[in-house]
Amino acid sequence: MAAYTQINDTQLNDYLASFKLGPLVEFNSITSGIENTNYFVTTGLPDQPYLDYVLTLFEDLEYQELPYFVALTAHLVNYGVIVPAPVLDPHGQALKRLAGKPALLLPRFAGQHLAREDITPTICTCIGTVLAQLHQAGQSFTLQRRGHRGHRWWQKLGPMVAARLPVADRILLMDTIDDHRALLKTNPELPTGVIHGDLFHDNALFYQGKLSAIIDIYNASTDYLLFDVAIAVNDWCIDANGCIVDTLANAFLLSYHQLRPFTLTEVQYWPKLLAVAAMRFWLSRLESSLGFNAHQQQNGMHTHKNPNSFRKILINHQKKCYQLPL
Repeated sequence: MAAYTQINDTQLNDYLASFKLGPLVEFNSITSGIENTNYFVTTGLPDQPYLDYVLTLFEDLEYQELPYFVALTAHLVNYGVIVPAPVLDPHGQALKRLAGKPALLLPRFAGQHLAREDITPTICTCIGTVLAQLHQAGQSFTLQRRGHRGHRWWQKLGPMVAARLPVADRILLMDTIDDHRALLKTNPELPTGVIHGDLFHDNALFYQGKLSAIIDIYNASTDYLLFDVAIAVNDWCIDANGCIVDTLANAFLLSYHQLRPFTLTEVQYWPKLLAVAAMRFWLSRLESSLGFNAHQQQNGMHTHKNPNSFRKILINHQKKCYQLPL
């Protein structure tokens, strides 16, 4: 993702030495994305196959928050969920510092994310299944984490962002935040557990037509499982006008339901969670585009992701009440 923190060969060689992976061959920054600094890293000896990794330096998350993700990815891998788990040094340690930032080194999985036009019902069936597998595996994970872009974040940031918006958008944003606040007060019996929190189509890799990995799990937290489903549907199953494509959504939701059946309460709250999920990503993109993101301001960088795409999705959810196809 965006290369906020620059590193040099000496720093990286010193960092890699403790992992005993062989000398550095090359590294290149990954320039897409908005949250962390990422590099592709290759190591190895000339007479051996080279090894490829993804190095992540964390810009928002603090060092003490990251053991959660190390433990979570190890847990998910143990349950057969295809996520990258951080590389361990000979002492069993994964988390270190590099250039003053907490850093993790992960294996680089083969494959690329799909272009939006390549998303089919078959693909959505696959993603619905793997998200249900992740949620099932997460039920036995004992650590909990409050999402750093969860409801406390949007209740704090929302009014500040709303003050910079046109009146209609201000009302749309704050009404959705208020609706979710009211939902929380009712304390509905919605299943909770580990969520991915950011399962967009650019966070899934496909190789030779098959899913090879689910990546970028650093928005994972403990939340409503249905919220996570809504986040995914709002990306995988949406057309260019921000409307849900029924064939894609039905494939996704039915495959998910086969592994983790939706409850009657989830059926009731599905339209609200769709709207909240759209609002959450509208707000995070507004945070960047309006200059509220601290590390982007400090580095003079700005996101290229358009907030209006999620504004359109949210407006469409307000116009049409979608139901779970069960």
